[in-house]
Amino acid sequence: MNWFLTAGGFLLTSLGVWETFMAVLHPRATVGPITKVINRGFHFLVRTRTFAHPRVLVHCGPVLIVTQVLCWATLLLIGISLIAWPQLGTGITATGSNPTNTDFASAVYYSGFTITTLGVGDLVPRTPAMQFLTITAAGLGFSFFTLVLAYVISVYSTLARRNQFANEIEYRTGRTGDSLGYLRAYLSDSDPSLVNQDLYTLSSNMAELLESHHFYPVLHYFRFSEPWYAMSRMLRFCLEVSSMMRAARQVDSSKSAASPEAVDRLWHASMQMLEGTKRHFVICHSTHDEPDPRLAIEISRSIGNSDELSSQLKAAFVDQQSAWLHDLNALAVCTRSEALRDS
Repeated sequence: MNWFLTAGGFLLTSLGVWETFMAVLHPRATVGPITKVINRGFHFLVRTRTFAHPRVLVHCGPVLIVTQVLCWATLLLIGISLIAWPQLGTGITATGSNPTNTDFASAVYYSGFTITTLGVGDLVPRTPAMQFLTITAAGLGFSFFTLVLAYVISVYSTLARRNQFANEIEYRTGRTGDSLGYLRAYLSDSDPSLVNQDLYTLSSNMAELLESHHFYPVLHYFRFSEPWYAMSRMLRFCLEVSSMMRAARQVDSSKSAASPEAVDRLWHASMQMLEGTKRHFVICHSTHDEPDPRLAIEISRSIGNSDELSSQLKAAFVDQQSAWLHDLNALAVCTRSEALRDS
């Protein structure tokens, strides 16, 4: 029985260390099995009618981080407690002449003050093996709290940069979130250097956004009451802009002031962000997959009011749109952060 408890303790401790390592020291959109179950369970929970209220969703990210950290800490605490439990009364004894309690609660108490490095001292390790366990547990505890602190700081600093990018997009559209005004100005701009500079800036910010969500998948679960912070809204703007410019170039290259390289860079950065989000986060389905050509129709009126141009631009834009519309709408459904457009 003692060997069984010790083996189980080592397994739980190793699992707790592994979960923390995968989330903090190896953050590449791949989390440990327990953390993955927590994330998916949390995702399904907030999609239920009870928890889907906007006032509840804004707390989704912070609560998830607290849940993850508590889970990792519990694995570490229970694992070391199972190792120490069989040693109570022999390898670990009470100080002085006091009798040593040998129940599991005492093992948790000993492991708890060892991991947190409180050093209460009413239970003392007597054997070399238990002394080594105490030092190891204290080292793991100190490292755990340091890593968790660094993890939380990194997540929130990255979240601040994501929100900054969302605000920059909001300002580009006159705080409407509509790409039509942005496209009208840039498709008719006589200075292509300004267009290209802005597209390069957008693609660079999108690449940073992609890498940050690879590093910290928990960012997908942060929601805000302000609609312009929605990931689907940021992606919709970037994809509509790049798709429309690619469509205009396909119909008539003279109608687009932007360089193909700048447009394609924004397109590929946005598509990669959407593909990564779909692979690691989106587990929903969308039924709003009918193409929406209204943007192309409005743009065609701005750059040349002819039926032939309008028809060609509409077809080219719908073709570009088909590559991302379903996945983007599925993301909007998953996050409950953007009202889908009526077709």
